[in-house]
Parts: sequence; C-alpha cells; structure tokens
Amino acid sequence: MKKVIIITNPTAGHHSRSRISRFVRHLEQAGPRATIARTQYPGHATILARDAAASGLYSHIIAAGGDGTIAEVAAGMIGTSAILGILPLGSANVLAHELKIPFNEIRNAALIQAGHFTTIWPGYLHTKAGRQLFVQMASIGFDAHIVHGTSTRLKAWVGRAAYAVSTLSSLFRFELTEFTVLIDDIPHRATTVIVSKGSLYAGKYELTHHSAHGDRNFSVILFETSGKLALVRTILSLFLGRIGQQKGTRTLTASTVRIPSPAAIPIQSDGDRKGFSPVHLDISASPLHVATGPTPPPAG
Repeated sequence: MKKVIIITNPTAGHHSRSRISRFVRHLEQAGPRATIARTQYPGHATILARDAAASGLYSHIIAAGGDGTIAEVAAGMIGTSAILGILPLGSANVLAHELKIPFNEIRNAALIQAGHFTTIWPGYLHTKAGRQLFVQMASIGFDAHIVHGTSTRLKAWVGRAAYAVSTLSSLFRFELTEFTVLIDDIPHRATTVIVSKGSLYAGKYELTHHSAHGDRNFSVILFETSGKLALVRTILSLFLGRIGQQKGTRTLTASTVRIPSPAAIPIQSDGDRKGFSPVHLDISASPLHVATGPTPPPAG
C-alpha cells in the first residue's frame, strides 16, 4: 500500500478531530503514512482529490465527512486507479450505511489496510451551473426544497433532526408544481422526483429494494401526488419503509433523466443544494472504486 491522504471537511455535521486522530493512529500502525488535508471552501475537496490522484503517491484518498464531502472527493478522483476511502462524519452518512462501511475508526482503518474495494457507477447532474457528480442520490421538487431550507448551523448542531424541522416548514411554504420528466426520453408527470443510485434514504430508511450502485442505471421514484395531505402520507410511508406500497408513487429504472422545466424547481444531490431546473442526469462514463469489505454488500 502506498501513502493515504485524508480530505476532511471541518464544517461537516459531526466533524471530530479526535475521531480522525484515532483513525490515523490505527491506520499508521500498519505502515502507510497518512496526510491530512482540510477543505477551505465548497469544491475544494474536488481540487485536493484531483491533485492527490494525479500525483500517483496515494493508493487511497479518504473522505472524512458527510455525503456532500464524499461526492466532492469522488469528483476529483473518478476514473483513476485510486481507491476512495470513507470515514463517516456527516449528519446522514447514507453511502456509508449503503456500502456497510464501519463507523468505528479501528475497524474502518483495518478495512482500508486490507485493500478491498467495490466498483460503483455514480451519476452526474447537468444544470446551468455545469456538471456535478453525485454518489448516492439527487432529487427535484419537494425533497430538494427541504434541503434548500435546512440551516447548515442547525444541521451541525442537531444532525438529521434539522431535516425534520425543514420538512414541517416546507409543507407550509412549498407549492407543489406538476412538471414533465423525461425518463430515457419517455415523458411522465410528477411533482417530485428522486433519482437514486442506492436503496437507502436519509440514513437507514429503505427507498427501493435494490441498490443500483453496481449498475449503469438509476432507480427513479416518481411522486405523482398533488395535494399536501397526500404528500404527508407519502413522506410518512417513506420513513415507515412502505414507499413501494404507497399510492401515487412509481419506481422506474433509467440511464437518463431530464426535467426541461424552466420553472425554477429546486434540486439537491447528496444532501447539498444544487440550484434549480432545468436539469439533466446521466451515469458517469467512468467507475469509482470504494474501499469496502472483501465482498460487495448485498443489493437492497
């Protein structure tokens, strides 16, 4: 194993210098030297990861933070031979739950040392702001409005509970708008769309029965509900693990999703705000290698 670099986001919801220090200590007991690089602004993790991958000095580039930090690090190293390591320090840590990555620093360090990895196929968002990679999921509509309205300070303080506060606020403030969704160029109508690579949502809640991380496609969940009461029932069904049984939702498989609407519908990916529609989503042409256990995690 070559050296490893740990890219950490000091503003992540549960950033912890002590956890990072323990992780480094156990990692270096097996030999590999670890360099720590701290992000200073949005997008900095991508630059740090790109430079680290280009140097050829590191076998692993480790993202220490939440899903947003992981996506930024992945964007800088995708398509290279470097392996993405994950030390979960965020509020939801959905990808870590999805890929069964240990939260314990000692077991996580042992996983990195073993050198095993799983190959996944992330997605890209294409908006007016440009192309942005996401590793777990993106959404357009009510779900994204919740993310747009979530206070970063409150999220750092109370973690996932901040999303509950924003959900209640969004139920009163957000106006549901029906729009056209082109799924593999076939038109559908919806008020919210979740485009997911994984099977989980907001941590450990089941969104679909199948993870598409190893596939070159998405799971696309269409919310066709138009009233606030129906929307509340749909949200509750999601957190009760019954979204697949809920009337007014459909799950499809696709390799491209396009929402041409110019109506400024909010977008989020991996828990971060990503502007407004129109938007086009597709699968990365290059895979990403992620440090996991010796065998891939079971789908769903």
